[in-house]
Formats: sequence, C-alpha cells, structure tokens
Amino acid sequence: MSIREDYDLPRRPPAPMRQWAFMLGFVALALVLWLVLPDGPVTVALMAIILLTVVFTWVGTFLRSRGLRDAPGRRPTTPPSAS
Repeated sequence: MSIREDYDLPRRPPAPMRQWAFMLGFVALALVLWLVLPDGPVTVALMAIILLTVVFTWVGTFLRSRGLRDAPGRRPTTPPSAS
C-alpha cells in the first residue's frame, strides 16, 4: 500500500491549497509582466486585460471544480474506547 492509501489522502490538493497557489502565482505573473513589458499606456491596458482574463477564468474554473460541488463523504470514526 502507498502512503496516500494508508492515510486516506486525497488524489488532488484541497481547494484552499489550490486557491493559495493561484494567488501566489498570479502575483508573481503580474510582477514579472510589469518588469518585462515596456512602459506605456497601451502596455498597461493590455496587461490589465490579460490579468483580469486570467482571474475570471481561474475563478470560473475553481468554482466549477469537483471539490466544491461534491458533498464531503461520511467517514465516521470509531471512538478509542470502542477499540
């Protein structure tokens, strides 16, 4: 048996962990774009459109994810006194 099966770990990371990873990645992407792209009003407008598109796409994908749709399974735990 694998460690994942021994401890009944999920196959995918939990939704809050994926959300934090996206937020950190989004900030890093915004900073890299800000440093790499040339200054100018057109560049700023395009960067704003690109970043807003990324955010709205991610939010839609995140809200449609299975981790938020499915109800958590019932896994009753046997109390220590019953063992």
